[in-house]
Amino acid sequence: MNASYGWKKVGALVLAVWMIVSAALPGLASAHATLLSSTPADQTSVAEMPEQILLTFNETIQGEFLSIVVTDTKGKKMPLEEARLSRIDEHVVVADRSGEFPDGIYTMNWRVVSADGHPIRGTIRFGVGSEGVLTDAGTAGGAADYTPGADTVAQRAILYTLLSLTAGSLLFLGFLLPAELRGSRDIVRPARIWFWGSLAGLLVVVLIGLPLQAKLFADVPWSEAFGKEILSQTLEGTSSGRMFLLQLLLLAMIAGAVIVNNLMGWGKRGGHWTIAIIGFVLLLVTKALTGHAAGSEHVFAQVLADTLHLLGASVWVGGLLILLLLLPHAKKGEAAFWTASFRRFTPWAFGSVIALVLSGVVMSLAHVPGWSALFGSRYGVLIVIKAALLLVMGALGFLHFRRANRRDGERNTLSLAAELAVGVIVLVLAGLLTNVPTPQPAAAAPQTFSDKQQAQDADDAVIALKVEPLQVGTSTFTVRFTDKYGALRTDWQQVTLKIAPQASPDDYTEVRAEAQQGGNYTASGLYFGSAGLWKVEVHGLSEKFEQADYTFTMEVR
Repeated sequence: MNASYGWKKVGALVLAVWMIVSAALPGLASAHATLLSSTPADQTSVAEMPEQILLTFNETIQGEFLSIVVTDTKGKKMPLEEARLSRIDEHVVVADRSGEFPDGIYTMNWRVVSADGHPIRGTIRFGVGSEGVLTDAGTAGGAADYTPGADTVAQRAILYTLLSLTAGSLLFLGFLLPAELRGSRDIVRPARIWFWGSLAGLLVVVLIGLPLQAKLFADVPWSEAFGKEILSQTLEGTSSGRMFLLQLLLLAMIAGAVIVNNLMGWGKRGGHWTIAIIGFVLLLVTKALTGHAAGSEHVFAQVLADTLHLLGASVWVGGLLILLLLLPHAKKGEAAFWTASFRRFTPWAFGSVIALVLSGVVMSLAHVPGWSALFGSRYGVLIVIKAALLLVMGALGFLHFRRANRRDGERNTLSLAAELAVGVIVLVLAGLLTNVPTPQPAAAAPQTFSDKQQAQDADDAVIALKVEPLQVGTSTFTVRFTDKYGALRTDWQQVTLKIAPQASPDDYTEVRAEAQQGGNYTASGLYFGSAGLWKVEVHGLSEKFEQADYTFTMEVR
């Protein structure tokens, strides 16, 4: 096969795959953090505006660029303090009320930055008091999907490509280059150029990443993203900013180690390569620390899994990429290059497969709640696709391993390019999965409260109370009276309920329960205005003016 012709086919195939996958990113990516609950809740009415607005998310939230704005039906902003993270739970964003909220309907627009560095926003509609009953429930609020712009997509795609090329260059110069070819300028010089080019590219991409993150977090155009205040706030107050400085130091560490090794002879002193490799692995750790793993419950395990996953993909794809890029330069030493380099690459490739599989299993167990989510969610489908592609890539790798061990050194550049193309897709999918929302566990059925107690101040009355659903919003209260022997009693001229949060018993709502067929007394309404412990006092007055009372305590979620 003509080397120049093979090189053209490799380049065209890799470029096509890279462009197709990069173009697919905008339609697939969205944010991880999900709003679990809010106080006030969306599409509910509360008797009185709570002292604090609470937003609870499934992941930790970064402490900068938080915003909660509440407006009335005329667009007037209501009095609120600046939004902040809760001091006891980084999953919760808080905004204190600083003035009065008259009865009426309000719209809350919120915006936060999730642990994986994505701005999340949404809208919540709620009512306060008798004039705040929502009648147009069809216009419900909720979280808006985050779709990265072209600049974010381009930066991410270039970053993963350069990480792979850097990993492949380090691997080749440090471990794959055959001893008999170390003096060949036709091979070593291009390898050095690819390494320094990829490292310089990483530096540029990292530098661009800071104002890009500032632009996303502050929701400003590029013309304002380089402002001193915004950049300073991003550097000091976000995980992306803190990792930015560390990434610059690690790039300098890698470059310094390679320069020293270059002065002492490429590949002759493994210790310097060890330092460079450690720096590269730590660079991947910083990427994981600004991703979804940083907001998970088991941070260490998830960061380790993310790092191994990206490392395995980078080594496998980067190793193939650098070998294919250098193959046209082998010329006279082509046979030795093919046989020795690809034999040495085989254990690295298999090690990468093991890292990909193990880390993939860990991440899947953490993020996919069940088999149904594996095929019923976008995240699960991407995992299935990636697993299938890894099988294809592994089969091609085994084929190349067998060919490399043949004495005739038979090779097939096209099949190598195919393995590389599949690897590029796997690498992009690995990055894409960090930007696709993980499937949430199936929502638990609304809780129900049910209890039966002997009435106070009445010897022959037992009160049974049932509340469903036991949650913020509309609930139905059902009261049933029996005598001490269990016989139904319906001789009550009046049954009232006094409902109040345990923390502020004076903020109660009193409602009358109406008699129903079957002997029950019921009342329905928006009486639970927030989560927490609530007390419901049942008071019955019989036709003979006998009183029966009991106070039930329940936890509203």
